[in-house]
Amino acid sequence: MTDKKIRALIELELQKSDPDWALIENASRGQVDSNPSTVRFTVDAGHIQRLGAELVGKQDTALSELIKNAFDSDATSVTLDFKDQDQAGGSLTITDNGSGMSDDVIRSSWMRISTASKVDQPLSPIFRRVRAGRKGIGRFSVQRLGKRLRLETRPRGSRDGFRVFFNWDEEFQPGRDLHDVFNRIERFDKAPDHVGTTLEIEDLRDAWNDKAISRVWRSVLLLQPPFPISRRASDVVGRVQDPGFAVVINGTSRAEKSVQFSIDQSFLSQAIATITASVDGSGVATVRLVSSKLGVDDAQTFPEQYLLTGPVEFTTHYFIYSSSTLSGMTQSAAAEMGRTFGGIRIYRNGFRVLPYGQASDDWLQLDLDVSRRDLLVPANNRNFFGHVELTTDCNPLFEETSSREGLLENEAFHELRRFVRNAVEWSAKRIAATRNRKQDAGQKDFVAQPRRPSEVLQGLLDEQGAATKGGVSAEALAAAAAAASDYEEKIEKERAAALEYEEMLRLLASLGLSISVFGHEVKGAETSLSARLALLADAIAEVGDVTLRRRLERQQSQLQAASARLFDIGGYIAGLMSSTESRELRSLSVLGALNRFADQFSNYMRKQQVAFQIDVRPSTLRTTLMHASELDSVLLNFLTNSIKSMRQAKVAKRKVRMDARADGAHVVIGFEDNGLGIDEKSRARVFDAFYTTTMAADDDGIAGPGTGLGLRIVSDIAASYGGNAVVVDPSAGFTCRFEFRILAEAPSS
Repeated sequence: MTDKKIRALIELELQKSDPDWALIENASRGQVDSNPSTVRFTVDAGHIQRLGAELVGKQDTALSELIKNAFDSDATSVTLDFKDQDQAGGSLTITDNGSGMSDDVIRSSWMRISTASKVDQPLSPIFRRVRAGRKGIGRFSVQRLGKRLRLETRPRGSRDGFRVFFNWDEEFQPGRDLHDVFNRIERFDKAPDHVGTTLEIEDLRDAWNDKAISRVWRSVLLLQPPFPISRRASDVVGRVQDPGFAVVINGTSRAEKSVQFSIDQSFLSQAIATITASVDGSGVATVRLVSSKLGVDDAQTFPEQYLLTGPVEFTTHYFIYSSSTLSGMTQSAAAEMGRTFGGIRIYRNGFRVLPYGQASDDWLQLDLDVSRRDLLVPANNRNFFGHVELTTDCNPLFEETSSREGLLENEAFHELRRFVRNAVEWSAKRIAATRNRKQDAGQKDFVAQPRRPSEVLQGLLDEQGAATKGGVSAEALAAAAAAASDYEEKIEKERAAALEYEEMLRLLASLGLSISVFGHEVKGAETSLSARLALLADAIAEVGDVTLRRRLERQQSQLQAASARLFDIGGYIAGLMSSTESRELRSLSVLGALNRFADQFSNYMRKQQVAFQIDVRPSTLRTTLMHASELDSVLLNFLTNSIKSMRQAKVAKRKVRMDARADGAHVVIGFEDNGLGIDEKSRARVFDAFYTTTMAADDDGIAGPGTGLGLRIVSDIAASYGGNAVVVDPSAGFTCRFEFRILAEAPSS
């Protein structure tokens, strides 16, 4: 429309006794936006859906936000009633007895995105609660939960209540201007003391089964700190006594449900120590460790100053899940509590900030360093149960992200992480020192001195002197003490090695799941990429410029080779991880297995300039019943070791030879290369766990760095099938030879 027509439309509408103000606003906005000398931001109506569906990604996070809103409104109770929640399409009604909202507040706060009202009014008016919400997006949690909303609110002291209806999916559609979406508001009569807000959420987007409800309860019960947060005088003066905040879900109260999901004193009493730490106003950090079980009461002041965090306090209980540290509670039950509730959480203004302290969150990098054995003490996240306190007044540099899941990782956050990590690490090491345990990998020549049975026997020997009257000679007691000591030393070494091995195998098992997904995805992309490479080749063939066509053909050829290598790896992984290949026990053709392995890595070997040789005699040689994936794993370990060895030796003509022969009831598979070789002293050690000479980073994606477990796994596989793995003298022209011996296929009767 022209400017003249827009003006005429507005003038005509203004002459009416009941003008259409929405039409006038729309026309005026069009007139303003048509000004060629100015521009301004506009908002698509679909942005509302993105705020709800994307910024508040998890359904239990969304529900927690709505509970926080009830808390902010000075509610003393909030009730959640689900109906038909077993599948999507049910309904949820959330009712609180808070202060409610006037129509002005609905317009200026509820209907305004990212309002600053909670910043301008950080405390609730009645109980002076520190408001949990800051970003003004909590209301969009209802959009995340359901497709329609009926909001009914009853403001305190007013005789009018208000209802607003929202149909998120139909009204807030992408392509519409947010200014053009209007929601109907209704007034109704009420008593001045009838207060609160009701949210009726219909057509739920997710099912809420028992597990989902349990997650909500855990979220509700841990929404506020598990231990009392200190209240400073400035927080208390002038407040009306806060009667508390109760939550009821489907008729079950928070107090009743706490019986099932509680962190009660019977569990906390099992902690081996309590750790309290703080940063004062000058940035000085101290930590105190108290353990009644070990008789420890120690403190430490850190040399680093923490100048950005502001005054911070944190408390945690420290658990060691072993029979020697637990009493009246089984080790498995305590460990399960640790897995469920363990971790150090962060609370801001009295409310929990996710994801810190979740089972999957490692914000202090404790799990990482324990798994890498940089820390040898029990110091996983599950070994700690506690919280860090932050407030807006004392810690102004900490801000939650717009999704309400995490803090902005600024310098203050990094400083806080260092403080908490230093405190828990120092405490765990102090406990380890008291228990005479090794603390980290950097401790050289550490010798543990636990009280062994041999020491008890030695004590008896010392008390009885040179002889005993009970018929047992001093010599016999001395021999018993020596035998017990030798046995214990052997068992302790084996146990320590086994624990290291098992921990690494657990990590490798977890890694295997990710590798399986990777192999599946690469395999799935092969057909699509191959087709497009063929189309690209056809397109290049039609290029008229000969020089350009040849250059493109070279690039296409290199891309073809790179993709072939990628698909080789993906196909190998997919085959290795498939259920039939990795789980089925069957007799394997040795020649077939070696040929398949060589074919799978043919492109890779050409790139590495390695010549492959295979010699199997007789060609009918077969293994005992075994997992095909295990033989692949053996060959891959040999291959990666060979590649790294030849690369380090800078061999000009690299070669690898695989052979196999029958040796009585066994099959012997040999693997040779012409790399650096293995000296006589190292031959016996290469199959030990964690022995490696290739820990440095390697630029090759297949060979990679060494972990010291590959050849140990090879040895274990051989032993499980009645054989062994050894290093022997190589054939002529080679420098290193491994032999993998297992039982052959049993002859048919």
